[in-house]
Parts: sequence; structure tokens; C-alpha cells
Amino acid sequence: MYPKSAQIYLFIIVITAPLLFFSCRASDDFISPVKENTGSPAIENFDPVPSDAQLAWQDAELVMFIHYGINTFTGSDVGSGADSASLFAPDTVDIKQWVGVAKQAGFKYLILTAKHHEGFCLWPSLYTEYSVKNSPWKNGQGDLVREFADECRAQGLIFGFYLSLWDKNHPGYGTPAYNEYYLNQMRELTTNYGEVGEIWLDGFLGWNNNLTYEDFSLRNYIALAKQNQPNSIMAIMGPDVRWVGNEDGLGSDTDWSWDWSNQTLHGFSGQKVWRPSECDVSIRPAWFYHEWQDALVKPADSLVNLYFESVGKNSQLLLNVPPAPDGKFAAPDVQSLLGFRQKLDMIFSSDLLWRKPSETLNTRDNAVYYSGSKALDADKNTFWAADNGVTYNELTVDLEGNTPLNIFRVEEAIKYGQRVESFEIRGLVNGQWVKLTEGTTIGRSRILKLPQPVICSKVKLIIKKSLAAPAIRTFSAFMAEL
Repeated sequence: MYPKSAQIYLFIIVITAPLLFFSCRASDDFISPVKENTGSPAIENFDPVPSDAQLAWQDAELVMFIHYGINTFTGSDVGSGADSASLFAPDTVDIKQWVGVAKQAGFKYLILTAKHHEGFCLWPSLYTEYSVKNSPWKNGQGDLVREFADECRAQGLIFGFYLSLWDKNHPGYGTPAYNEYYLNQMRELTTNYGEVGEIWLDGFLGWNNNLTYEDFSLRNYIALAKQNQPNSIMAIMGPDVRWVGNEDGLGSDTDWSWDWSNQTLHGFSGQKVWRPSECDVSIRPAWFYHEWQDALVKPADSLVNLYFESVGKNSQLLLNVPPAPDGKFAAPDVQSLLGFRQKLDMIFSSDLLWRKPSETLNTRDNAVYYSGSKALDADKNTFWAADNGVTYNELTVDLEGNTPLNIFRVEEAIKYGQRVESFEIRGLVNGQWVKLTEGTTIGRSRILKLPQPVICSKVKLIIKKSLAAPAIRTFSAFMAEL
């Protein structure tokens, strides 16, 4: 026999259980009750998944490219490889301004063109005379790569470099001798300048030379860089990040953060590997500075649009800002960058869904730890997750009153893989559910703008199709002038 207190408890359960059942079934969609759970039920990876370095890089969202070198003084974007090193003659190089403006604008990684296509090196390489050591700058005693790397660290940003494969100055370009030369320069840059956050390996081999990637020791370049900088992101021709496919800063409506491995880059082929995309674009029509383009700098509104078209489509924005011959970012560029940051901060300043009441169609293990509220708490370490085998799910958020909105942001918990194939967002408008927007993949971040503001009392995120149980870390809505 049970103790008397237990008998009373069981009696209450027996009497009230049918009422609870019918109460739950009263709504159109059965909403699973969520129980308190102080533990953290394991969520399995859906391979492939990012490395810690890739995850940190994707969360950074913004990378700045800095094209600076001898081309800054010749008016060329490519260079001839024959221009005298004496032409690199800045009176000053205000790297503190470059890094400071980048930081103010919200960029986390900075990539300097240590060597561009013409072959001129911004560090005193031991393997060529075509470098700053034979320029008038600092009487040939300067090392711009070192100053740049040091300043990035001093201001809390992450240093990266671009090392052009095409080299118009080297007479043996495309031969085994050049492969050894390139390896030596990669060794210098990956051992002498501290930790490197991103290494950009351009896939451009030049014009009219009939060369192919088989003529270069790409795997040796990558292996050496990874040996010296195991946590560095190696982009484009590297194994960690792929090129989006254009130089306009435009991502794809459907973008998976994985790619198929290949023998050239990975040493094996046919497997899926985590390799998110990066969208490169210049703030000016050209990559290097030209004074006549001062009036053609992309305004802040255009940069915001690029953010939506890249970061908002599961990609990374790599924005080039070329310093002028006086060693500084030009005033129009600075104005645009700071305006860009101001507008982004304004757009995303007030999340209309933050900590609002919510209901889900399914919650993993009915645990609070994975409840819908975890997608609404602005905590990047928590997420709403579904049970294994569930590939359709819904999260309904009560706005607690009629609320105008025109922007949605959705993010997956990509630490555990990318899963969602299609989704839809609906709004309760005048008592009727209407479709507001929809998309295919989500990934790290999907940002959607409505054609015009809509007044809703509730919104609903519908995961229509997913490769595995969806895990959503962010569902946000905003109202902003665009």
C-alpha cells in the first residue's frame, strides 16, 4: 500500500489527467508541455561541422581587405612586376588609423595584401629584392607586415594576410623553382609574425600563360601553413573557406556551409567538408586606391545592403578598403564605414521578439534547455532544438500587442551542423495567419527584409524541411527604416 499522502497525490493525478489532455487538444496544434530540466541532453552533430576556428570566423561576420602596396603609387590594380621598388615611397603609413576605423566599423579580421600580383613584398623577404627593403620608405628598414600585425593585436583585432600566387616579377613563375620560392615566403609569413587568423590564397593564376593548378604545389603550401598556423582560416584555394563566386559581395539564396572535398586541397575527395563561403567586394570600383574614385565610394546604405546580401545569406562579408598614397584611409571611405556601423546598430538595436512568450510544436526531450525561448534570449550559446527524427517544427511568438515589423533574422546552431532546407515565416494579421516571407537554407545567419512593414500580433517560424532535427539559436524581428 502507498502512504496516505501518496494516495491523495495519485487520486489528484487520475482525476485531473483527462482535463489536462482535453485542454491541450483544444488548440489547432498540439503544444508539448515543457518540463524543467537542469541537465543538457546531448544533441548529436550532423556532419560536417565547423572547427572552433571556423565557428569563430563565421560569428565574426565582417572581414576587411586592405589592398596597399606599390600599386598604390603607380595607379594600377595589377601592376607590371617591373616597376622600381623606389616607387614605394609613402611619407607616412598610418596603420593605427586603418585598424582603428575597421574596429569602429565592427570588423573583426583584417587581411593585408602582403604580396599582390606584381610581386612586390611589404615585408623584407629574404628571397627577393623586390620588397620594402629596397624602397625609400624608412630607408629600407621598414616591415609593413610586422607593423600591421602588431597594430591589429594592439587594438584587439585579428591579423591576416593575402599572398598572391601569381607573381609577375618572378622569372620562374609556374615552375618548380617558383614553388620553392612561394613555400619560403609562406614560411616567413607564418613563422615571423605571430598568430595569423586568416590566410587568403587567391586562385587567380594570371593571363595568357596556360598554367593550371597542377603546376603549383598547393597541397604543400597548405600543409606548411597549417603546420605553422594550425588555427588559421585558409580561404579560397585553402581548405577552410570557399569563394562565393563573384566579386560583388553577393551571396546565394541557397547556401550550404559545406563543400565536397577534393584531392588538390584536402588530399582526399568525395566527402563533405565544412567550407563556408566568403563574399569579397571593394568599397570602390577598383581594389587599389585611385583619387578619381573618391566620388564613387559606396555609401553607407549600399554597405548595409551588401551586409544583407552576404552575412544575411549565410556568408561572410570581405570588404576591401584601400589606403591612399598618404598612408591613410580617405575621408569618403571613413565616412561610409562609420555610417555603415551606425545604420547597422540602429537596425538591430531592438529585437521585437526578445523574451516574448512562445510555444513550439516540438521541443527536444520537452526540456526547458531546448525550449523555444532559447531562440529568443539573445544568447548565442543556447538554441531551440527538436527531437531526433523531427524535421518539421514550429515556433510561435506572442508579440503581446499589434507590432509593426519589417526585418527577420534566423540563425541555426551551426556548431552542430547545418540542417534546414526550407522555412517560412507567418504573421497573425487581423486575426489571420499570413505568409510574410520564406527561404531555403538558413545556416549561420539568414536576414530577410519585407517589402513594407506589417503589423502583427504573433509571428510563427515554420521549419518546413530539415535534413536532421533542426536547432535554431536565433529568431529575431526588427522594425527599421531602410
